Amino acid sequence: MENRTKHLFLKPLCLGAGLCIAIGAQAQDNRPLIEPDVTPVPVTEALIDTENFEVGVFVGVLNIEDFESSLLYGGKLTYHFSESFFFEAGIGFAEGGETSFEKLAGNVEVLTDGERDYSYYNINLGYNVLPGEAFLTENYAFNTNFYLIAGAGATDFAGDTRFTLNVGAGYQVLLTDSVAVHIGLRQHYYRIDVLGAEKTSMNTEVSTGLSVFF
Repeated sequence: MENRTKHLFLKPLCLGAGLCIAIGAQAQDNRPLIEPDVTPVPVTEALIDTENFEVGVFVGVLNIEDFESSLLYGGKLTYHFSESFFFEAGIGFAEGGETSFEKLAGNVEVLTDGERDYSYYNINLGYNVLPGEAFLTENYAFNTNFYLIAGAGATDFAGDTRFTLNVGAGYQVLLTDSVAVHIGLRQHYYRIDVLGAEKTSMNTEVSTGLSVFF
C-alpha cells in the first residue's frame, strides 16, 4: 500500500524589475511508506543442454500377459525437435516365463526356450505436458518434465513377429545440464494366438533409466 506524502517547497516568482517573491507549491511523493526488506536468493538450476539428441539405457519389469513378469532392459535414442515434442526410438529385451497351464500340467511346454525370448523395437512421438522444477534444497533446483508418449513397432515373441502399439507416460529429472533420470510406464498391445483363440495381449512395462544429451 502506498502513502502519497505531500511536501511544501518554495518556488520563486519574478514580477519584473528585479522583484521576485517566493510562493508555496506542493510536490507529491509516490514512494512506498514501507520499503520491503526482501533479498533475492540465488538458485542454481540444471538446464537441458543445447544439443537436441539424447541417448539412454533403462531397466525395469515387463509383465508378459499369460507368461509371467520378467526383467526388462534396453536402450533409447531421442531427438528433441522442439521444447514440447520429441521422437524416440527404443529397443527392449525380456524373457517369457511359464503359463499357468504349463505349471499345472507338469512336463507340457507351450513354447521352447528360444521362443520365450522377448524383444521389441518401436518409434514413438512424445509430448512434454508439465515442465516444472523439483527442489533438492532451497538453493538447488532440478528441471523436470512429465510427458506422454505413444507409437508403433514390432514384438518378437513365441516364434513370430507381431505389430505392436504402445502408449505411456514418463517423468524426467535433469540432474545436470546434460544428464537426466527417467521413470516410465508403458502398455504394449499386440495380437497373439499361442494359447488358442487369437486375442489382444496387453503387456505392462515399468522402468527407470539414465540418459545423456549430446
